[in-house]
Amino acid sequence: MKLKDSLKTLKAAADLTRLRLLALLAAGEATVSELQEVLVQSQPRVSRHLRLLCESDLAEKFRDGHYVYYRLNPDTATRGFVAVVLSQLDAEDKTLKNDQKKMSAARQIRFQQAWTDTKAFVAAGRTSIPGLSNTDDLAAALSDLTGDFGELLDIGVGTGAVLCHLAPRSAQATGVDISPALRVVARTRIRDAALNNCTVRQGDMHNLPFDDMSFDTVLLDQVLSLTDRPRVAISEAARVLKPNGRVLVLDRIAPVKSNLEQDYTLEGLAENQLAVMFAESGLRFGKRRDLTGRLPGFALLEVNSTLEMGLPQIKPFAA
Repeated sequence: MKLKDSLKTLKAAADLTRLRLLALLAAGEATVSELQEVLVQSQPRVSRHLRLLCESDLAEKFRDGHYVYYRLNPDTATRGFVAVVLSQLDAEDKTLKNDQKKMSAARQIRFQQAWTDTKAFVAAGRTSIPGLSNTDDLAAALSDLTGDFGELLDIGVGTGAVLCHLAPRSAQATGVDISPALRVVARTRIRDAALNNCTVRQGDMHNLPFDDMSFDTVLLDQVLSLTDRPRVAISEAARVLKPNGRVLVLDRIAPVKSNLEQDYTLEGLAENQLAVMFAESGLRFGKRRDLTGRLPGFALLEVNSTLEMGLPQIKPFAA
């Protein structure tokens, strides 16, 4: 940091309430109402402290549906500064421990309310993967992927199970989902896993709220078989992918179909249909890893860029 910026940052952190806020945000994203409940302070007062943290670039805010969330600035230098400041605090401090306890309690209440929204889970097809254990076939397939994931985007983050598994190998991990209930569950899972490099956002796979070439790895997480517009979703995934990045597809992949023109169904896209659609976006199938312990046809596909290798794109066939 420059000297002037460092002074501004130090001044922003030099307050008891803002130190408590930094400690809470270091453990995960939070709304004003959650922070207000933990600190037992008025909404205007909490908002003022959060505004000062944002103005000093220690924190940032974003809207998710009806809520505004706050998180630490993902900038490496900023997070390093916050980590150093918090490391000097007494880990057994009663105020800080009580803050974390109250935040966990508040999150668990929202988690339980969201988890009872069974319609959201059934509609998203998320009841089949409640979590990942070390012996899980999906966990083994994900671990078999080489290299780190850099800036990771999980499209259809659901309950956050896959995101939590990949986050330790990512610089930053972002999950998007259209379901408010699922986003609450994912945030709680991320916080419980103590992963501070993750964020969850409202987002539609057909119109992602990100700039072109923003991510090194894009995961289409059980979403292609749930849309009647898979081409649009694939095109969006390719748009936000950096050059030489890779796409991962986790879904039910049906056997090869002889008629590529036939309608798509929720029973799963055919592998050759997907291959053509990815080729239209300059991407080519790599290794397939079948997950025999799950639904029939469930697999993890690795898709790589072909544009950098100068391979021709396939002309789209009529929709």
